[in-house]
Amino acid sequence: MAGTPVRAGTGPSIPRERIPADAPPDVRRPLEQLYSRDAVTRGYGAFAIGRLGDRAEVAVPFLIAMLDDDAKLEWEVKDPEPLDAMEERRRRAVGLYEGQQTSPGREAARALAILCAKAPPALVEALKSPEAAVRRNAAEALGGIRDKVAVAPLTALLRDEETTVRERAAYALGRLRDTGATEALIAAMKDPERSVRKHVVIALGEIKDPRALDTLLAGLLDALEVSAAAEQVLLETRDLRAVEPLIVSLRHRKAEVRRLSARLLAAIGDPRAFRPLIIALKDKASDVQFEAAAALRKMSGQDFGTDHDRWQRWYELDLAGKEIEEKVPDVHGYIGYLHNPGWAFRAYAAVALGRRADRRAVTALRGALWDKDAAVRAEAAKALGEIRDPRATEALIASVSDADPEVQEAAETALRRITGANFARDARKWTEWWDENRESVYARDARERGKEWEWDLEDEEKARRIEEEAPPRPVSRLQSLTLLGILLGAAVLPIAALMLLRTFRRRPASAPTGQQPRRKRPLDGPPAAS
Repeated sequence: MAGTPVRAGTGPSIPRERIPADAPPDVRRPLEQLYSRDAVTRGYGAFAIGRLGDRAEVAVPFLIAMLDDDAKLEWEVKDPEPLDAMEERRRRAVGLYEGQQTSPGREAARALAILCAKAPPALVEALKSPEAAVRRNAAEALGGIRDKVAVAPLTALLRDEETTVRERAAYALGRLRDTGATEALIAAMKDPERSVRKHVVIALGEIKDPRALDTLLAGLLDALEVSAAAEQVLLETRDLRAVEPLIVSLRHRKAEVRRLSARLLAAIGDPRAFRPLIIALKDKASDVQFEAAAALRKMSGQDFGTDHDRWQRWYELDLAGKEIEEKVPDVHGYIGYLHNPGWAFRAYAAVALGRRADRRAVTALRGALWDKDAAVRAEAAKALGEIRDPRATEALIASVSDADPEVQEAAETALRRITGANFARDARKWTEWWDENRESVYARDARERGKEWEWDLEDEEKARRIEEEAPPRPVSRLQSLTLLGILLGAAVLPIAALMLLRTFRRRPASAPTGQQPRRKRPLDGPPAAS
């Protein structure tokens, strides 16, 4: 601890002679230090009394009597390397030494917080002292004691004329954690000093009164240090009632507020935030996009970066899955959903059938390989790879040539799992190999599965009936284009042939050599002169 020398006579207002004669030596020694001419010695004396605990109870009046000792001190923290003057000033400017700044009166307040189980009346009365240092240090001591009797007088200090006193009063009320102070603290958010508003926000975070939620959310729009404090408090509380206001804040005109809202929604983790966060991926500010993507990654366990379309499809698939799981009792129900108009329902049905690995779904999943949506085709291929039924091989070989790379990859993986071979995405080699090894693959499958391989004809008939009764499967885009090309060709080809014939018929025959071709006679009028 270091400090500057002060004038003689600074110390407890109680005369030194009133130190109890029967005080233990280890208590008497720091008590006498409180009367030193050196501020550092007085500060160490108060600090040492606090460390003695209950044995130093006789020192309480002396500590209260020196709360006005405001000599500036600072706890020394030795750095491995000495700092130059500019770095020292920078650290002080950003508040890195704020916790190290003290005084003999503040050390007395900290010692009182340790020694007293209840607030001494003299300490409560000190809140009304005409000296700001006494009021400030008494507020800190009462905050450490945490006696609810101090709530009312500390609340009154929120309107004190001194900024430092209002700060310490807000701090003390936060330590007391009494909801009776909530309304006064909310009103104190109108304080003109941002340092006071910062301590008020921290105090509201300690009290955790639901009535303070709107005030904390409004604190996000305040000055930087107040906003940072409000953010930290909201991150720690994770109040579900903050979800809707934070969703609204994702559309705030300030990018920093939108970024903080996304971060707070990630901390709360409520599913209601999924869709607004996905929309936030299109935000103009890259920081907001990054925070929204981080929030979605934390809440879902998925990682699609800032790709809005992939996140949107994942969200639709997740919603469809929840709805299906509430209604579907068995595998036939999932098979029925493979014909649903919504792509997400069809895709989730394929995923669920793959998890069940039920061979009764093979026929329906083979049909799903021709779905118009690439995601459905890919999930169907993955599901067939999970089921590992050789009857899906030919359909999967066709899917290796699918227009979508994801479907190709899923089909290739499924073929490797079913056959044990690997021809990458070469459909021709797969076909040749399958023609030669079909019987051995089926035989191996029968040996591995034993009785499980035996097909239940009743279940197969039920699955086929569901397939036949379902509405027509949506035609894929590739199939649509192929059909359209065939129709256009069939319509255009006869017309082209007819135009070609007419062209040949109109071409005049060539005249003999040396003979002029005859001129045609006009339709109306006399013959042309030769």
